[in-house]
Amino acid sequence: MNNKTYRVLFLPERKEIYLDTGTNIMDAFHIANVAIDAPCGGNGTCGKCLVKVITEDGTVDEVLACKTFIRENMTIDISHKSSDYHILQGGSMNKTDLKPMIKRVQVFVEKAQLGDHRSEWERLCEAISTVCNIPTQELTTSTHVLSTLYNDFIRFNRNVDVILFDREVLCVCPVGSPLYAVAFDIGTTTIVGYLLNLDTGEQVAVSSVLNPQSAYGADVIVRSKYSIEHGVSPLTNAVRDSVNTIIDTLSTNASINMHEIFLITIAGNTCMHHLFLGISPASLVYAPYNPAIRSGLVLNASALGIKSNANAKLIALPNIASFLGADTVSAVLASEMYRTEKLTLLIDFGTNGEIVLGNRDGMIACSTAAGPAFEGALIECGMRGAEGAIDHVSLAGGKVDYSVIGQRKPVGICGSGLLDIIGELIRVGLIDDTGKLHDECSSETSKELCQRVREINGKKAFVIAEATECANGSPVYVTQKDIREVQLAKGAIAAGIMLLVEETAVTVDTIEQVLIAGAFGNYMSPESACQLSMIPPTLRNRIIPIGNAAGEGAKRVLLNSDEYQWAQQISSLCKYLELAAHPDFQDVFIDCLSFPEAISNN
Repeated sequence: MNNKTYRVLFLPERKEIYLDTGTNIMDAFHIANVAIDAPCGGNGTCGKCLVKVITEDGTVDEVLACKTFIRENMTIDISHKSSDYHILQGGSMNKTDLKPMIKRVQVFVEKAQLGDHRSEWERLCEAISTVCNIPTQELTTSTHVLSTLYNDFIRFNRNVDVILFDREVLCVCPVGSPLYAVAFDIGTTTIVGYLLNLDTGEQVAVSSVLNPQSAYGADVIVRSKYSIEHGVSPLTNAVRDSVNTIIDTLSTNASINMHEIFLITIAGNTCMHHLFLGISPASLVYAPYNPAIRSGLVLNASALGIKSNANAKLIALPNIASFLGADTVSAVLASEMYRTEKLTLLIDFGTNGEIVLGNRDGMIACSTAAGPAFEGALIECGMRGAEGAIDHVSLAGGKVDYSVIGQRKPVGICGSGLLDIIGELIRVGLIDDTGKLHDECSSETSKELCQRVREINGKKAFVIAEATECANGSPVYVTQKDIREVQLAKGAIAAGIMLLVEETAVTVDTIEQVLIAGAFGNYMSPESACQLSMIPPTLRNRIIPIGNAAGEGAKRVLLNSDEYQWAQQISSLCKYLELAAHPDFQDVFIDCLSFPEAISNN
């Protein structure tokens, strides 16, 4: 048996490791903890894991990582794929009263005298009880606090701040010590962290990264299956490492000590929630598709290996159902739709499209398997919203006009651009109501547009940007298959909306506002969404983008303890409509696959 090992250098990270001969390059990325996109989970079907392999003799080959094995010393270069991804960090949030779960209490602890047999802890509890009127027997703490209590009283001259979480003493520190907290939105594609000052309520820093779990698949189903087959540890470790990376960045940027972070909130879909906590998502992918836990959890951050104060608390916000997670609860919380009289439709576009309909009188929600098309995955020239991505397209006047993120030459197209081009091709008559791309040129259709319908690599496609216009010398186009992917995604969203409307016995016209959450929703054109009938056209003027609502809701919980109670209520009171079990879903879904007929031709 040949047990020879080879040196593998990853660029641009410049990380070097030694691996056994025959190791799959995709596995090498996992072993080296280097992120790589693999929407299909390494099954060889998406073609997105192309890497450059440079051997010692200078040979350069572009190969699929999941289909190639290490047979010699090599350099694996993904510098050409590195981009400045535009991750949505902000959102709109109404102000909330500042009443955090973490409290600071200033106390003076008497020095023990000879004959006074009270412990240091007893005297501290009595001092806290005098100020807060909390019975001493209800106060608790950790051995970590107790181990330094005597020295802390001496160092701080017995006049100290006590940091409390309910009845638990988290820390004894100098008077006026800062209090910080971090809210996390753990999305399938991105992770965003927000550092807040709990004394002022101010957001002092924000940081984000791509979710490294994308190396195990673009969507939650592929990742869940991977974790069932290989264990949850690789995915759990990947996301926790990213959370710690963000905490490092936030602490550095804000010039604080991470030990001043006492509270953390986590919001994510049910699968991301489970994987972060190290819980197997098996119950989500096997009938009857229930989460392992729905209610919120208050945990010790240190037990999960999260960088913060040794006694910091981590709150995992509650889920609603199998594919309606804490991110939906958090978005409802941030939008305050649970308080308004207005009949509200909330849509969070993503790999799973979460939809909530209702107001203060009641809410019902569903999750639709929209797939990763809106994030550029499984699309021939698709990419995330990064520099070089075509993000908007117009065919006005019979010509192609597009904008590119970063104002550079294009290399691909992201979800918002994909929605635009398909909407425009419908409008000019090159895509019919069945979703078929036509190359026949009617008298009303621009010849220039018709000439852009070609066969590329054996597939019918519409060319948006010619090869000469693009940074990599390859054209950017949409294929018939790409159109079908978008058709399936839009059909799932539209069917979800229709069935929620039917279930609540209202009409589409009575919906007073449509709140669009998430990165894709923030950048998409409402006109294009309505052009495809993904959102009912009659609601066009009622669409309001609200940004990263999941992150905003997680921040509210940090700032006000009442918000956590509201989150628990939303989780338990919001009705769940399971589309897969609905008797009319298939029929409604098939009806919603159709595109509207062309409105006007150019």
